[in-house]
Amino acid sequence: MNTERDVLTTQQAAKLLGLSTTSVQKMVINGELDAWITPGGHRRIFRTSVEQLLNSRSAGLAGVTASRPLRILLVEDDPVQIAFFKALLARIGHPAQLTIINEAAHAVDHVRAMHPDLLVTDLVMEPMDGFALVEALGDDEGLDGLNIIALTAMTPQELNADARLPNWVVRYQKPLSADRLCGYLDALTVRVL
Repeated sequence: MNTERDVLTTQQAAKLLGLSTTSVQKMVINGELDAWITPGGHRRIFRTSVEQLLNSRSAGLAGVTASRPLRILLVEDDPVQIAFFKALLARIGHPAQLTIINEAAHAVDHVRAMHPDLLVTDLVMEPMDGFALVEALGDDEGLDGLNIIALTAMTPQELNADARLPNWVVRYQKPLSADRLCGYLDALTVRVL
């Protein structure tokens, strides 16, 4: 056994899994990854454990997503945020058909036409913002059950004080983390496909 090739640091495992080092540390603590702690207090993770997790992720999703990728509609007016979201999707490797709309006013028609599995919207846009978009979609009986993630730089206190966003809308602070998006998409895939 070549120890250097067969074990990984927390950072190396995080890079392979597309997760933060904190998430990997939690996975070790929860027993999801086989690891040990060196006398110096550093975690060492068996490469085979990481590979098994990666294989189970793709095998588990392959059976569920074989029919089609998730249809995701991203409503975002900032090119940097669009590039960031695309990079996140690529990084986690989740099969998805991504459609991007730059104005909330145009998104309503796209949602009706494409019936996405998930709508991801920024809240602060002009001339129509994400709050108005969610309200318009919520009023449309043909869109009951639409899954929506609202992305915002607003603090949770500001968002709660605003009170325009219904409780059924999932709220994530910007920047969106890869592990959070991956977990949400995994759960959504099992539920809708």
